[in-house]
This record gives sequence, structure tokens and C-alpha cells, in this order.
Amino acid sequence: MRVFYSVVVLWIVLSGNGWTQQREPAFEVYALTGAHYHGNLSLAREWKPQYGAGVLAPLGRNWAAVFDVTTSATEAWWKHDGFPGTGPDDNFTRERRTIMVPSVVRLWRRDRFSIYAGGGVAFEHRRQRTRQRPIVARGPNGEPILGPDFEELNPRSTNRAAALRIGGIVSLTRKVVLRTGYSLLPRYADEKASQSLEFGIGYRF
Repeated sequence: MRVFYSVVVLWIVLSGNGWTQQREPAFEVYALTGAHYHGNLSLAREWKPQYGAGVLAPLGRNWAAVFDVTTSATEAWWKHDGFPGTGPDDNFTRERRTIMVPSVVRLWRRDRFSIYAGGGVAFEHRRQRTRQRPIVARGPNGEPILGPDFEELNPRSTNRAAALRIGGIVSLTRKVVLRTGYSLLPRYADEKASQSLEFGIGYRF
């Protein structure tokens, strides 16, 4: 408990008059981490770590332009029949997504924190590395006959999606803030959307 109280007191001392700064618009740069759900026709459809950075530029007192760039990777092993694979003799795909999200948000400013909500357009750049043994023929009972060697493909694509986002910004000191947020990137009505849980630390100029 003593350590906890010491941290609280140190936080208050360092914060000083910085608690009042959230009501004043300021340009911010920040680093991000968190988790990204690989949706929108992803090979895995699962949560994976992400990291990146972004900026917030005030547009008057209650609005701001926000631009994030994050990256996250996932991989999968599978057999020729589509079942999950287990090792190096199976097919393999690795996918890295770089997500750029320019958006406009509405800010509700308070002395110690701000809440924001808004949207924009997300650009998901997908870079894949796929290694698989092709099916070259079928046996008497329909069983696949695989080629002797693996083939490798490296497709790339960039897709656009809507971006809906909400979050909060909390002052630590006059210049340093913590931020957290959630982004939803729906693209297809019949496909689970990409999502992001974001945590970061920023600096206000």
C-alpha cells in the first residue's frame, strides 16, 4: 500500500497545473500499442499485438484531425484439405497489415481528460507470404496428389474501409498524456470487421 500511495502522490506532484490543460486545444504526437483483430477477409481472424504512432491536430476548440499508422502480423499453418497444420511440412501463410486511419473526431474536454468520438477512412495494406504445395492430380479414390516442391506467393493489396472510433485522453503532466481507444473498420456486411484496441502515451506541444 505504501508503494501505491507513493505513486499517487508522485503523480499529483508531477501533474501540477497540467490538469487544467485538457480544456486547451494542443497539437499532440503519440506512440501506440495494443491489439488488432485481423478481420475483413483475413486468413486468421484473431487478435494480434500491434504498435504504431499518430498525431492529433486541433480544428478549433471541440474538433480535431487524428491520423494513426499501426502495424500487426498474423500467421497460419494449414494442410492441403484445409484443416489446421502443425509444422514445417504443411502450407504456411504470414500476413502483415499496416493500417492508416485519417479521421475527424469530436472532443469533449474537461480539466483532467478529454473524450473523443468520430470517424474517417481506413487504409489496410496487406502483405502476404504464402508457401504451399500444389495439388497436381487426384488418386483413384479422389485423394489429392501433391507436387514435390513448395510454391511461394507474395501478394500485396490495399483496401479501404470505414473507420469508427472512440477513446479518451488523460493528463499526466502539463505535456504528457495517456490515451486509450477503440476503432472499428467495417468493410463487408457478411465479414467480421477489423478492430483495434489502442493504448498509448503522447506529448502535447
